[in-house]
Amino acid sequence: MSNIFERFEKEMRRGAIQVAVMCLLEEEHYGYEITKGLKNSGLKVEEGTLYPLLRRLEKDELLSSRWDTGDSRPRKYYVVTDYGRDVRENWLEFFKSINQSVEEFETNLNNGEGD
Repeated sequence: MSNIFERFEKEMRRGAIQVAVMCLLEEEHYGYEITKGLKNSGLKVEEGTLYPLLRRLEKDELLSSRWDTGDSRPRKYYVVTDYGRDVRENWLEFFKSINQSVEEFETNLNNGEGD
């Protein structure tokens, strides 16, 4: 059973992390700041997961990026695009809808209406 739960958790986390990143990037951040923000919100993410996600979101034109080479370490900053904001709103509505449906199923189950 733990394998089934792990797969389910992984799939759910993947979607939640995408939405969370899109929300965090309303303001410009670089990778470490994004990782820290996710962790502070209870979503731990590895760099090996984050950077491919950022590249994919940028390729899909949901994010834009710029390099800052003014400090001792060059940093790539990301921010959500206007198109990304529209997509994010759709994702958030979808998550709210899913959450509401699951809560209704749980309420019905607890009230013995799961038949």
